[in-house]
Amino acid sequence: MLELQEQYRDLPISRIDAVYSGATDTFERYYKVGDYDAMPSVTTILEMISKPALRDWKMNKALDFLKSKYEGRHWDDRIATPPWVRYPSSPKAQSLRKKVKTSWRDALASLRRNAKHHPNQVRDNAGGIGTEVHEAIAAEMRGESWELTSKPAAIAMESFHLWSLEYGYAGSADLVGMEGSKLIVLDWKTGAGVHNEAGLQMAAYSHAIEEMTGATIDECKVIHLDKSSPGWSEHTVKDWRRSFNGFLSALNTWKLWHDGVFNTSDNS
Repeated sequence: MLELQEQYRDLPISRIDAVYSGATDTFERYYKVGDYDAMPSVTTILEMISKPALRDWKMNKALDFLKSKYEGRHWDDRIATPPWVRYPSSPKAQSLRKKVKTSWRDALASLRRNAKHHPNQVRDNAGGIGTEVHEAIAAEMRGESWELTSKPAAIAMESFHLWSLEYGYAGSADLVGMEGSKLIVLDWKTGAGVHNEAGLQMAAYSHAIEEMTGATIDECKVIHLDKSSPGWSEHTVKDWRRSFNGFLSALNTWKLWHDGVFNTSDNS
């Protein structure tokens, strides 16, 4: 059983989701640990890394949102012109002037914001399946009875919070345990696949655990659970300490974005 070092014991911790950041133009997640300043989550920090596959997925989901909202509507090159301007002699067109509460530019801006946020909603809905799987695995390992209510989760089949006071980040690891004589960190993934940033995520968790307990992490792995079949695959991080340096690069970039890159003076 791992024991926390004294400075990490008995600290209350809470998670704060969906905090909008103008610095990164994204919604971020934070953890509040004791009286320390709120710490960004590991996954929030890793959003600083360009992920072409994720970028394309988000773009496609945003386009799907727009399609669902406006499929079947008739559009023409006069859409930017209000009807009371196009038809000044029409009483009906003129009556619409009082009913319009926002301009088409405001409506388009709102649509853009909603479309941009839609991929996050899709991701969070899928994350509910992952959460259910994580809870079931934890219950099984404790010898407790469990039941999955989600069909995809039923096919897919002890999370705890951790943080680094040295570097100022936090997160939630799925399992730390022994594999023979090795102390290992495990994370369950139920997404479409396992990408490189998952290795950096595991490295960040491993460092925090070593910092908090004084123990040595020998290995970290990602177990990918297929949501469409009972299959699974195991992915071992080659060199988690080297991967941790990659995570620190993302952390430094995140901090730089929040601190600001430029000092700007406007002489216009």
